[in-house]
Amino acid sequence: MTEPGERRYSMTLLTEMLERPLDPGYAAAAERREQSGEPRGGRLATPLAALGALLIGLTGTVAAVTLSGADTSASRSRSDLIARVEAKRVAAERLSTEVANLRAEVDALEARSVSGDPGRSAEIRALTAAAGGVALEGPGVRIILDDAPGSDPADPNAAPRDAGSGGDTGRVSSRDLQFVTNALWQAGAEAVAINGQRLSATSAIRFAGSAVLVNFRPLERPYTLTALGPPGSFPAAFADGEGGRYLSTLRSTFGIRVDTVVARTLRVPAAVTLTTRYSTTLDNGTRKDDT
Repeated sequence: MTEPGERRYSMTLLTEMLERPLDPGYAAAAERREQSGEPRGGRLATPLAALGALLIGLTGTVAAVTLSGADTSASRSRSDLIARVEAKRVAAERLSTEVANLRAEVDALEARSVSGDPGRSAEIRALTAAAGGVALEGPGVRIILDDAPGSDPADPNAAPRDAGSGGDTGRVSSRDLQFVTNALWQAGAEAVAINGQRLSATSAIRFAGSAVLVNFRPLERPYTLTALGPPGSFPAAFADGEGGRYLSTLRSTFGIRVDTVVARTLRVPAAVTLTTRYSTTLDNGTRKDDT
């Protein structure tokens, strides 16, 4: 695929320049002069023709080598970029594992510190669960969103609907995930995760280039939203509310693939990063929030 702003060069044209450096019209004119008794060219014709052929051949060779070098350089740069991204992804996964191990150590220390105070221990567990600090399991809804057939997420010109008019309307955007997530909370969800990324009070769902980011992690399609909630009211509240209508619009208007399943047992992981925030009262009675 040719990138925007690039020009296409034909290697066939360069080959013809090397094999046939003189235009056929020159050969035809020389033939007519010879048939009429005139010389095919002046005394300088042969040397000039040879020099012209040499210059054209040299120019074509340099152009071919230059184009080949540019392609090789672009391919090398692309490979290096892919390798760097993969290395960053592996490093992020390693750090996530370290965070999980450290959290387990902190949990063990907290449990020992409040072992003699059952009330405080229960309060800590409840607050940690509400903040997304522990994995949860229970009934809920699973929603899978995927791009419409024919959408090309690899096309840099195919911006999603987030970018405004002219974008690829068949691609799932960060705005879609934001809307559906908010609708799940509104319907009574107690915990939500997207592609295994647990959402907390400070989670961000954003769009960067051609990637959807959740908790600053790039996600791959399809996008799976897992939400836990009361089985008696949560699924119906979501389906009959803004969330259900929005999914219907995505499917019917934009061709986005939507699959919704109500399940008795679903699991959401603990949030990877939790930041402790606290408030202090200033002298004037106002509140200051700190991290």
